[in-house]
Amino acid sequence: MMLVEGMSLADLIDAMFSAPLTHREAVRDITDALDDFVVSPDLGLMWHLKYIYGDEPGSLHVVDMEIATPNGTLASRDVWLRLST
Repeated sequence: MMLVEGMSLADLIDAMFSAPLTHREAVRDITDALDDFVVSPDLGLMWHLKYIYGDEPGSLHVVDMEIATPNGTLASRDVWLRLST
């Protein structure tokens, strides 16, 4: 239901990190799935997914994601995802 009605990228991240997957698999699945969603606000043609890593020096443990566009960076809670109909 959330996929059809929409949810924030932050909600998707939380759900995937709670799933019985390795953290690495969850990050890969989220990244791969972004093309399957209608994203709001419209990101335009140029955007880049930025990974936010844990606090430990040299950490490769992703804890959040942001989307960088030429107009600024959007936090995961500000990006809305909905499956296209």
